[in-house]
This record gives sequence, C-alpha cells and structure tokens, in this order.
Amino acid sequence: MTRTMKLYLHLTILLSLFEFGYVAPAFGDAFRVGTEETFDFSNVVHVGNGKNVTVPFGYQTHATVIVGSVWGDDESKLLKIQVQNPSLVSIPDGIVGTLIGAESPFYAWWSLGQIKEVYFVASDSLPMRNFKKGICALFQYQLLDGTYSEVDPSGECETKYISHSSTRYHKSKGNCHYDAKRMQRSEYGLRSNLKTSRSTDFTVSTDGALQKIKSQDYVKYLLNAQDRFGPYYESIMQMNAQGSTQKTSTLEGSDIEEIVKKLALEKETLLTEEYKSPCKDNNCDNIISVFKQLKNSLTNDNVGKEASATAMVDLVQAARKAKKEDLVRILKAKSSNDMKGQIVDILGAAQTMDSHQAAKSELLSSSDDENMFLAERYLQALAIGTRPKKEIIADLLEMALKEHMNVKFYDSLIQCMAAVTRRYAQLEGNSYETEVVKKVVNFLEEKIDECSRDDCKLKFIRGLQNLKCPRTVDRLIKLAQESTKAVSVAAMKALRSFSVYLWNDEFRAKFEDIFFQASKRYDSSARTLALDILLDLKPDQDELSHLVQFLKSKDKAYEVKQYLLQKLRMAAAQCSEFGAMLKNIIEKDGHLNNYNTLAPKGLSTALSRKFSTAPSFNASLTSLQEMSGGVLKRGIVDLTLDVSDEKMSLFTLGLYAGGMSSFVSSNDEEQVTDNNEEEDTTAGMELSVQGVVMRPLEFFNGKGELMGHVWSGTASEPTPAYQAITLLQDNEERFASHNGVTLALSSTGAISIDLNGQVTMSLWGRNAQSKVEQNTGISMTSRLSFDTSFASVDVRFSSVQAPQLHLSSALDFSGDPALCMQLVQPKSTLKHRFVGTIDLIGSKHQASRKTTKTFKLNGLTHLLNRKNNDMCNLISKS
Repeated sequence: MTRTMKLYLHLTILLSLFEFGYVAPAFGDAFRVGTEETFDFSNVVHVGNGKNVTVPFGYQTHATVIVGSVWGDDESKLLKIQVQNPSLVSIPDGIVGTLIGAESPFYAWWSLGQIKEVYFVASDSLPMRNFKKGICALFQYQLLDGTYSEVDPSGECETKYISHSSTRYHKSKGNCHYDAKRMQRSEYGLRSNLKTSRSTDFTVSTDGALQKIKSQDYVKYLLNAQDRFGPYYESIMQMNAQGSTQKTSTLEGSDIEEIVKKLALEKETLLTEEYKSPCKDNNCDNIISVFKQLKNSLTNDNVGKEASATAMVDLVQAARKAKKEDLVRILKAKSSNDMKGQIVDILGAAQTMDSHQAAKSELLSSSDDENMFLAERYLQALAIGTRPKKEIIADLLEMALKEHMNVKFYDSLIQCMAAVTRRYAQLEGNSYETEVVKKVVNFLEEKIDECSRDDCKLKFIRGLQNLKCPRTVDRLIKLAQESTKAVSVAAMKALRSFSVYLWNDEFRAKFEDIFFQASKRYDSSARTLALDILLDLKPDQDELSHLVQFLKSKDKAYEVKQYLLQKLRMAAAQCSEFGAMLKNIIEKDGHLNNYNTLAPKGLSTALSRKFSTAPSFNASLTSLQEMSGGVLKRGIVDLTLDVSDEKMSLFTLGLYAGGMSSFVSSNDEEQVTDNNEEEDTTAGMELSVQGVVMRPLEFFNGKGELMGHVWSGTASEPTPAYQAITLLQDNEERFASHNGVTLALSSTGAISIDLNGQVTMSLWGRNAQSKVEQNTGISMTSRLSFDTSFASVDVRFSSVQAPQLHLSSALDFSGDPALCMQLVQPKSTLKHRFVGTIDLIGSKHQASRKTTKTFKLNGLTHLLNRKNNDMCNLISKS
C-alpha cells in the first residue's frame, strides 16, 4: 500500500469519526480537578407591556458563584457550587429584598459539557433548588458545532451550537419539551400566541475553560384576536470569570454515588418544578370571598355591560377551585336572588364535577318553573364551555335517556349534550370514535329514527348540528332531500354549519340539485342554504358560471334570484379575484349582462360590514335576509371575529316567519308556493352563541296566537330574549425559563349579552315596526405571573368595551310592500389597562406600574344598499 493510500485511509477514518460524533471535544482545563473558580453572576428579569418593551420594570439578583471541581477525571467531574453574598433589588425603583437559603452548597455531575445530575442538601427548598438549577445550567456547553439534545430548566431541548471563532460560541434552543399544561380553545381567533426566543453566547479560554456566559430568554404572550395586547418577559443571566483559578480540597470516593451518600445529598435533574407561593391566611381565590367582592357587578341590571363580563373572568377561575358545598351556598343565599342567572352562567363555564353537581342538586332535579328556567340557562352555559369532561357527558346522556316532561328543558338538554360532546371529541387524544362520543352519536341518530312528528325531528337535527360528527352528514343529506319542508330546511341549516372540507364532488352535486330543484321542488330556505354552501366551496369559473345562469332562468322564485345576486355582490366586495371572475362571466353573456337580469324583483339582502377594528378586535357583521311575499322569511345577523383568514361566529341572531304573506298582500301573482303544503303561520327567534345552536324561541304558532299578540299588544314592549355571560378566551399554559422560574400564562375573556326585542303591528294602518337591541359587555384579560422564594411577579392586561347593535325595521304594506331596515351601532368606549406588581421578600414595599388608555369609538349607521335607502325614503314620506 502506497504512502498516499495510507494517508487517504487515515483521513477517511478520521472524518467518519467526526461525522458520527465519536470524537470527544477537548475541554482542556475546564474545571480541572482540585481547583476552583470565582464567577460574578447576575440575573436581570424584565416584565411589562408587549407593545412597549422599552420601559424597564422588574428585578435583579446578583451574587458571587464559586465553582470547585472536587472529584473526577478529564471527562467526568463532580462540581461543588456555592453562592455567596446574594442580593436582590427591584428595577427601577431600587427596592431591596432578601435571598434566603441561597448560600448552602450544591453539587453537579459534569460530563463532557453536560450536567447529568444535580445534588442538594435536604434543607434546600423547592424554589431555591430551581434558582440553583438555573445557575448550574450555565456550565452546560459544547465546543463542537452541531445539534444536541440537552436537559436544563427549560425542559428537554433541541440545542444548536455555532462557533464564531475558536473561543466564541452561540447556542440556541428550540422544541423544548416541558409539561406546559396547555389548554387552548379550538377556535384560532380565541387562542393565544406564545412567541419565544432562547439563546446563549459564551466565551472560553484557549484551553476550553469558561470565561463569559450570557443567556437570554424572551417571551411574548399575545391574543390572536388582538396581537398587540399582552405581557412580555425577559430574563438575562450573565456569568463572568473573576481572577485566576485557586486550589481546593477534593473528595474521596470510588464513584459519585458513594460521595453523594456520604454527604447525604438528594439527587435531581436540571428540570425545574413549578412553585406556587402559599396562600396568605389560607384565603387565596376562595370562591366565597371573591363572590362577595364582585357580586354587585352580577346584578340583572349589569347584564350586557362590562362590569358583569369582568366579574365573570375572575369568578370562573375561583369557581374551578371551589367545592360543591361552597357553590351551593352561594346559589342558595338570599342575597343571590337578583343574580341567580349569572351565578348559573359561572357554574356552566367552570365545567368541574363540583360545579356540575352543585347545579344538578339545586336545579336539574327540580320541576319548579323558576328552577327549570335556571336549569335551562345552566345547560346553555355548559354548552358553550371550553373544558368538557367525560363524566359530565355521561351524566347528560343518562338524563337524556329519560325524556323529561318539560319540552323546552329537554330540547336544551339535547343541544347541551351534543355541543359538549363535540368539544370533547376535538380535544387532543380524542375523536368522534371515542367511546362516550360514539354513544351520543348513536343516541341522536336512533332518536331521529323514532320520531314521527316534525317538531321531534327538528330537536334532534339541531343536536346533530351542534355535534358536527362527519358520520351524520349522509343522514342529514337524506333528510334534506326526502323530508317535509320544515325538516328539510333544518337539515340544510345543520349541513351549512359543517366544515366545507367535508364536501366532495358528490356532495356538491346534491347541493346543486337542491338549489336548482333538478329532481323536485324545495323550500326557498333550503335552496338559499344550499347556495350558501356552494359559494363557501369557492367555485371556479365553470362552477360560478353555472350558478350565475340561474339569474336568467324562467324560475319565478324572484326572491331566490335576488338572494343569489346579493350574495354574489357581497362575495365580490370581499374578494377582488372573485369579483374579477364574476365580472368576466357577466360581460361575456349578453343575455346575462342586462338590467332585466341583474335587477330582479325582490327585497332579499345579503351584506357584510366591519363591526370593529384596531385598537379593538377585528369583527364583521353579516346580515342575510330572505324575504317572501314582502315579509321576512329567514334572516340572520351574525357577528364574527376575524383573525387572519379565519372567521369565528361570536353571536348569531336569527329570525324566521312563515304564513305571513296573507297579512301583507292579497295579490301577488309572482309568489311561488314552495310545494303544495299549507304553510303554518309562525314566527320565532333562533340564537347561536359561539357556534352553539340554542333552542329556538317561538313567538307564536298559528293565526290565533298571532292575532292575540296584535290585539293585546304583548309584543309591543321590549322583551328579553336572551341574557347570559359566557366565556370567550379560556387559555392557559406554562413556560419554563432558563433561570428556574416557571411562568403561568393565561388569557381569559367573557362576553355579557342582553338581547331584547319588540314588535308593533297595525292592521288598520297596514304597517309594522320591529326593533332588536343587542347590548354587550366584553372583558378580556391576559396575565403573566410567577412565584419564587424571593419574589412574586404578576402582570395583567385588561380590555373592556360595551358595544351595542340596534336592528330596526319598518314595513308598509298599505300598497306595494316597502321594507326599511336600519342597522345602528351607538358610540362606545374601549379601555386598555396594564397593572404590574412585584413583591420582593424582605421588603415592606411593593413595586407596581399602572397605565390606562381610553379610546372613544364613534357610532354609525351601516349602509345597507341603495334599494333599502329608497324604501326608507318612501316610508318616511308616507
């Protein structure tokens, strides 16, 4: 073998050893056994407003750290670490605190740059051990570029090392696995976003010994709905070598375990454990005391205002820790009579077994009318809750199997069970194949099969709508295509609520069949709902062209044509690409591009308007009004939260009516009956809160009931339709910082709603007026807090607002029907508040910062369309 070949072979072997990581890094004089080094240590912690990080507020710890290598060899050593002269001071106030228990020595097993284990004396407290682990982790480093798996106070992390020179290195950490205890809402718009950065820069001597270390953790905790609203945390730890190494005494032992046993030390890893300071007077977050402080905000007069929403945020946290006995005590107290509905809302939002048992024992087991009303309200609150439990679902199913005599209560029970089950199926680790979920699905499907009356089927179809199980879509399609008008429309409403990702070409064909009435006649509401789904599927040019051709068809359902045209215009206004495609289709077709086709008769409308923007959350109002014979047949006003490209319905108000055309006009030749069924005279309200469909509120059923309302005037006074306080944000998680601190992060929001309406009707003057007022109070809180043995830090952001929405309509049917609608947002204010507090142990004073900013939001009347304006002018002149 030639010399060249031998040299090549040696180089190949050497390179392969580096590639597979078999070459140990040369740490040289790092922690030479029998020597000790002195370091200057500091940890600066800043907290505050994520929007303005330039204002310093926090604390600093400072100490001298002595590290001696007391046993081992070149690769594996036992380090004795001692903290001396620790100090603590707040920033920038200069308040001085004390660090107690820091000076007892602790030990670390250091092996080739990694800390394998840490050893403490028994007297070291949990928070002080966490503090020392943060210091110890600074001595964990590598001198070869690459990616490693390391365990430190942040968790088990993927760590990347990059060398800037032979003595300067950069280390970044990511994918840290830690028990984060994360709880997030499934809806993107109501989640929180944790932005983090973890990095370390260090310098070593030419012999590989540590000289300087600077480690930084940076965290921002922001709401998706308001991405500039929330706290931040920054921790910078620095360690600088002082002077030269000194000699130190060593320990005798055959291995580390023998030495640890001799010193009576307790073994741990670098992973930290969360610490929560003990309650003062054992009264922290006690539900009774919190309720006493906030109960004035829960009165009926405060529903629909900021005060009740803010109280809900604090009370839910306390209720989740409360025992059944305390919750029952609050519910039964005489002073609670004026706020029982709001207390029930809190029980439903808490979603613990204690809160459920409290509600069940006092409300669900009673048949008293007042208790039945409160029991329904509890079920509605439980349905919107965000922390479902298997045990509660099983209990609701057991109750549902025994059909309740109270029809309204049983309907609410079905909707609650279905909604809670859906949220449970969406939790990580669960699915619609989870055992308890399958039982609920089977129950609802069996009940629909057993029903012989429409009102029975409608109840369980709404249950399927709240459940949203993909397995049930075939059944709903069949109900939409083969059932009576009422059942068909209800099935289409349920299908409309499912994700568009479920619909393939086969389903698209079925929705087209319903819209175009290819196989049979369908109710106009079923057709417009099918149209909504087809447009949600984002049609391409050919599919859109096929839909638009309907405008020039001979179909006499002019309101359906008007609805299609209004939806197309709304979609074109929201998406420029869709608008360009629609314009191109119309301009290419002369029969389509004319006034007769593009201005059909009809009063149906579809529009979307901005409800709020920054500094408040981004929200839109969508209003869809399907008319029939000059009166409203189906209408909704939907308030949606808009975050990125996703929309989430916060509150939907739906109105429906049937058989009313005879009161408006007796001569409507173009009116087309949807089928040969005689239409009942009926009207009511449908509510959906955060995507959960409630039991409908029926105004009247039959002409006799209608005339009774007209002559008695019982509908002419404002009547409450829905009052409740429900949770919005409900997120929490933990973040383990490199300095041994565990941050508790949470965002909690609540919305308080008071919805009322009134209707007046004059058969003599042949006109009618209606008004629906929605008063809301919104409160959102984002919080960052942590406890150590020497400091307690709490940072809170709150945002409160009380937006209102008034929808009024005037109908004149003395001649050709004219309908004037007005959608008004009165002026309101938005308040942002920041409160930060730092309590240092050993200090009598608290460091605090408070800021408040108020925004005045102007009121406005939403522009609907020109046709509506013309009719409003016409009615105002008459």
